[in-house]
Amino acid sequence: MKVSITEVTHFTSKLFSFKTTRPLSFRFTAGQFTLLGMASSSVARPYSMVSGPYDEFLEFYSIKVPNGALTSQLKNAKIGDELELNDRPAGTLTLAHLELGGNLWLMATGTGIAPFISLLRDPSIYDFFNKIIVVHSVRDTEDLAYDEFLGAQDILYYPIVTRDKNYPRNQRITSSIFDNKLFTDLGMKTWNYKHDKVMLCGNMEFNSDMSSHLETHGWQQGTQRQAGSYVLEKAFVG
Repeated sequence: MKVSITEVTHFTSKLFSFKTTRPLSFRFTAGQFTLLGMASSSVARPYSMVSGPYDEFLEFYSIKVPNGALTSQLKNAKIGDELELNDRPAGTLTLAHLELGGNLWLMATGTGIAPFISLLRDPSIYDFFNKIIVVHSVRDTEDLAYDEFLGAQDILYYPIVTRDKNYPRNQRITSSIFDNKLFTDLGMKTWNYKHDKVMLCGNMEFNSDMSSHLETHGWQQGTQRQAGSYVLEKAFVG
């Protein structure tokens, strides 16, 4: 189905977001993604919705991939340009795949924060967990594109900037967990699979390292058939 771009925001030379119209028939669950492409091209890529499931618009967040088949066109898109939207959203970063209760950890690198913004825009998520902790790791401070939004939510927000030695939190997420700095900074002792549920969305190395760590310590990955104590989005690479 076709949608029209209504707004474009360039955060940095590498990161931008865009909003589009939303067909009345397009429904999705917070945390899902869909295939998106230029209406004039056959190239399509998976994009997580940043908008909430009840918003009247659709919002997406993207990195400008050098010579990317899609983003080389999309980054120059203007208001009124048409995009082709797949009407079958999918993805594992939904509450349907995760056990409810306890604390919820949303852990992302780069543009992997996109589905978590959507989840936080769904009011129902706050009813199912005692605390929601968002850990977002980027390379440079300017890459914290949704920093203001996250800072205004009823959550514990823990941004990490790995390339800024002067930033208070500049260790990688995994390092911050292994040396207990993350928990100390948040006023916690540690976490465990019985009380803490985890969602992951990041680059392949991050997903792999975190999955190994969690499963070694008792977490079980949620699937289409059975909810688990952690889930990750395999469709995202970035």
